[in-house]
Amino acid sequence: MHIPNYSLIVSPLYQVTWKKNDFKWGPEQGQAFEQIKQEIVHAVALGPVRAGPDVKNVLYTAARENGPTWSLRQKAPGETRGRPLGFWSRGYRGSEACYTPTEKEILAAYEGVQAASEVIGTEAQLLLAPRLPLLGWMFKERAPSTHHATDATWSKWVALITQQARIGSPSHPGILEVITDWPEGKDFRMSPEEEVTRAEEAPPYNKLTEDEKPYALFTDGSCHIVGKHRRWKAAVWSSTRRVAEAAEGQGESSQFAEVKAIQLALDIAEREKWPTLYLYTASWMVANALCGWLQLSKQSNWQHRGKPIWAAPLWQDTAARLEKLVVKVRHVDAHVPKSRATEEHRNNQQVHQAAKIEVAQVDLDWQHKGELFIVRWAHDTSGHQGRDATYRWARDRGVDLTMDAISQVIHQCETCAAIKQAKRVKPLWYGG
Repeated sequence: MHIPNYSLIVSPLYQVTWKKNDFKWGPEQGQAFEQIKQEIVHAVALGPVRAGPDVKNVLYTAARENGPTWSLRQKAPGETRGRPLGFWSRGYRGSEACYTPTEKEILAAYEGVQAASEVIGTEAQLLLAPRLPLLGWMFKERAPSTHHATDATWSKWVALITQQARIGSPSHPGILEVITDWPEGKDFRMSPEEEVTRAEEAPPYNKLTEDEKPYALFTDGSCHIVGKHRRWKAAVWSSTRRVAEAAEGQGESSQFAEVKAIQLALDIAEREKWPTLYLYTASWMVANALCGWLQLSKQSNWQHRGKPIWAAPLWQDTAARLEKLVVKVRHVDAHVPKSRATEEHRNNQQVHQAAKIEVAQVDLDWQHKGELFIVRWAHDTSGHQGRDATYRWARDRGVDLTMDAISQVIHQCETCAAIKQAKRVKPLWYGG
């Protein structure tokens, strides 16, 4: 069994185990003894592992001050607290203490997924409940510009977590990130009015019949900063009609555009009264949301930690429309070599092109000038260092610069030119 905060509760009693130590029984020791007796009576036994479609495997992970901790619980309908399967923790090793907060949370999730796999196996679905959203970082499959863990460590994290997440199908992925709090006393069952219709898994595009392909749509979204404004574009591509439909706006992200693309597809299917909509998207966020997140979000009243979830009105509208239309979704891998590209990948490339934002040359010029302004600031503030040193200085402060822009600024820098000229001038006492 596991007793939370056991070491803190029994610490007044611990001295009795010391040899050659004068132990005195006082009010503090008496209170600790009574409290630990009560905790033992109410403690929940660990395990055994249960199986079944209604059993939820929840992995809680967190990065504490001294190291990562993680715990695994199983909850079944009718249970309030669930049954713990294990509790783990360890201290930071070596350079791990210097990791960024995000890296520490990823480390905790990595250790937790490993431990959970040994307990419940790799085939069971795992509901990952970290303190920060992590799967998005993992599916980028590259480290951010500001990080302390080595590239090899990042590759290790990405390989394990994405491989585990891709086990199964989009409608039942190996790892589903929990986007809402699940307090200990919350019942996992959902009332009928809380049930949300989820999208089913669509077959590969080449498995569709000729009668089904007209009801298939490929979706994508993008975002581009032009001048001082952020522009987004959502697009839908019909593989049989060979036409695209798009919507544009300002002030939102590429993720927002990806959700708007889904709404465009729903608009078409509803307008033309399609019997089924086959959605193909390169966005894991969209695929996982349609297949699972919507249900969890409605269960939490579209809130996270007491605040509305991101883009709540869009998700609420999408959930309501899924109840009236049969939707099947499939995630398309956008990173496939041309030699292995299928018709599905080629159609995905078409919608990717349709979602690109056309930027006028004058906008590109202004954007380049803005980049040069930042590069000049970095070059001046870092002490007029060379190209590589300026790049590293900016990267360590979370600023991504291009080598070409740094080289251009250094070439045009009057201070650097004066320093070079001064180095060429021979002092009067130079006898060479």
